[in-house]
Amino acid sequence: MSRTQKELKALRQQQREEAAARQRARDRRNLYIIGGVLGTAAIAILIVALALQHQAQVQIDNRLHFQAVSGTVGQEIPDEGPATHVDPSTTPTYKFYPPTSGPHYSLQGIAPVNWQTIDNLVEGQFVHNLEHGGIAILYNCPSGSDCTALKNQLENYVKNLAPAEPQFGEVKVVMTPYSRGMQKKIALVAWHYVDFLDAYDQNEITRFYENHVDKGPEQIA
Repeated sequence: MSRTQKELKALRQQQREEAAARQRARDRRNLYIIGGVLGTAAIAILIVALALQHQAQVQIDNRLHFQAVSGTVGQEIPDEGPATHVDPSTTPTYKFYPPTSGPHYSLQGIAPVNWQTIDNLVEGQFVHNLEHGGIAILYNCPSGSDCTALKNQLENYVKNLAPAEPQFGEVKVVMTPYSRGMQKKIALVAWHYVDFLDAYDQNEITRFYENHVDKGPEQIA
């Protein structure tokens, strides 16, 4: 092999080594960039998680603290018979309205509804929540500013004020407009009990809730 060929071979080898070195340098830079992006994303996720945790804790701290209530709050209503599950295509009938026990629906996504649900619920739905030891807040009022104010007060109570019960740490309340058998604007309903109110009364709602929550026949969160 001539000197020129040796020099050319050495030059090509040097170029390959320099190219490989440059590629390794690019790979290291890319790893640093990817690591930086992933690290930044991880920090951002951690910050968001901590913020959400703090927000949730603030919401819990702002709620009323649960205090057991002795005695009996509200009017006792006779049992409506077996708490059987009926098809949602049917309409169960009751002796007392609003019902506080009896047959009801049982279907995923329909009944029981999630705690703190605020929606247009029918008897077959909220009675199942009562069976699980929850409370239903029913309201009936004419349209207008007074009705809007009442609804807003009740919604704020359900979302932000009602205390979490001690057994499962749940706010076991649901809320719906309702008219049948409504003797006053508001009916607080629990398993076998009802309490009618003329107007929003945070203390009375809380007393009823604390007196009857987790006293349904099924102890379920």
